[in-house]
This record gives sequence, C-alpha cells and structure tokens, in this order.
Amino acid sequence: MTRFLFFILLIVTAGLGAHLWLSEQAQRSTDFSGRERNRDEVKIIGVTPPTVAARRAEESRRAVQDLAGAACVEFYGISPADAARAHDAFADMKLGDRGVERRIEEVSRYWVYVPAARDRRAAEAAVAQLKRQGVSDVSVRPDNAISLGVFSTEDAARRFLASLQAKGVTGAEQAPFTRELRELVLLVRQPDSEVLARLTLLQREYPNSQLRAVACPAS
Repeated sequence: MTRFLFFILLIVTAGLGAHLWLSEQAQRSTDFSGRERNRDEVKIIGVTPPTVAARRAEESRRAVQDLAGAACVEFYGISPADAARAHDAFADMKLGDRGVERRIEEVSRYWVYVPAARDRRAAEAAVAQLKRQGVSDVSVRPDNAISLGVFSTEDAARRFLASLQAKGVTGAEQAPFTRELRELVLLVRQPDSEVLARLTLLQREYPNSQLRAVACPAS
C-alpha cells in the first residue's frame, strides 16, 4: 500500500512539473519583451491623423492627374537654403539626361576694374600710372586684372567709374562681380506617372515650391 501511494505521488509530481514547463514555454512564445533591443531609445516622431493622410493622398492624386501627359515638368521655388538637399534628392531619382538642373542667380556685388594685362609687368606699370592719376586703392588680381573697387549696387559702381574718368583714367570698366543663388529649378523631361508621384511627394518637403507643366527647353 505504501509503495502504491509513492508511485501515485510520483506520477502526480511529474505531471505537475510537465504542466508548469509547458505553460512557461507557451508564455515565452508569445512574450516578445525578451527580443526588444534599445527599447528606451525608440521614440515616436509623429503620427499622421487618418483624415490628414487621406487629404494628402487625394492632393497627390490630383497633382499627378493634372501633370499627366506633360512633355516637361518643372519643380521650382526651391530656396538657396534647400538647394543642396534638393539637388541630392533629385540625383537619387536617377533620371539621367531627362533631369535638368537650373540655377537662377542674381548679382550681389559690382566692381570697377581694368581688364587683365598681358603679364604681371604690364599690370604693375598700369598700377603705377593709376597712382600718378590719384587712384591709390588698387590691387592686381591673379589674372593680372586690376581691381579699383567693389560695390553693393550697380549705381554706386557707375558713379565711381565716372569719378575715375573725371581724373583722366581710361580703360576702366564696370561689371558684375559676385553672383548668388536666388532659386534652384529642377526640370524633368517626359515624366511618367511614377516620377510624377515621387515629385509630388518631394515637393511637400520644400516650403513655397511648386510643380508645373512647361514647354521643354531646347536640348
């Protein structure tokens, strides 16, 4: 009788142990916490509300529809601050000869100068002559041109040139000196629907930029 009870207890103990082990395995199979990596570093950047996402999707669909069939599409209004980023994004599209980048620049400085002399010796002789005529603020550039002054406006440069001519200086000229980027324009020839969709998504990232169908420029 004692031996019978011992075997009963042994079977019950083994069964309980097996049950506990199986329960633990089931819990492990559904508990993914042990698989997490860098849990504290994960951050939610933002969640787009469904209504906003739907509106944006509809806007993109309409933009693609409006531009479909255009021979060329121009992505314009990209500011100088965004130009480098837009250039890289445009390059990532790998359009080859179909993609054209155009820089719209404006003059920010004007200068008055004497065109480049044939060599350094001739430039130094011209500087000596200018000093005899009362022009002291001069400098010889690496190409042997002689700079007489740099100005923020074309009118100021023109007035200074007139004052030099009044002193008897000949051969001096006035011209743009520095140009700065005002706007970057990207153009795509014969865009398909996939390219148009990518352009509409890209355009959202650049404030005040726009897409428009245009006539293709000459190759």
